[in-house]
Amino acid sequence: MKNIRLIAKLGLATMVAAAFFTLGITPWIIEKISPEMGIYTGAISGFTLLILLLDIRQMRFPKGMILIAYGVLFQVFFPKYYFLFIDHTSPDLENLSVQLDLYMQVLLFACAGAGGSIIANYADKSSSDYEHKIQNNNPIDNTKHIDHLIKFTNRIEKRTNLSLLISLAAVAINLVVAILIIFK
Repeated sequence: MKNIRLIAKLGLATMVAAAFFTLGITPWIIEKISPEMGIYTGAISGFTLLILLLDIRQMRFPKGMILIAYGVLFQVFFPKYYFLFIDHTSPDLENLSVQLDLYMQVLLFACAGAGGSIIANYADKSSSDYEHKIQNNNPIDNTKHIDHLIKFTNRIEKRTNLSLLISLAAVAINLVVAILIIFK
């Protein structure tokens, strides 16, 4: 059990490091490869960090607020960081700006949606008119339907085997026809 937790923590640390590394090499990607790849790299690292934030164990309300704040802060700071390394005399500057703005809005909406949903769930459970689920302690007895289920499963198994045999026969016939056509 400890080994699994250790592996999970190492995997999480690797993903966080990869996301920050991806953000860090964005200037190099912009300069050496293309500005568009810098946008894609930033978007991938942004969504990777969003996924990691979704997986953290935290109380609902702070987690929702962290997700919303992350979306807002990423949208505010990443474009400024990105445009530090772009040639402002490039004719594609407007196109890059629109493309970057699109990805940042998608990330913001994803963060706001996820965070808002978590906060709404918290608010719903703490509402005064929250409808509690009534527990039924009488389990439903469906043992009488087991014989029907076994017959139905056997029928499906026979039909599946038949369709497999027909498919294999069709493949074999097509293979023979293809060989005859090739060697004719």
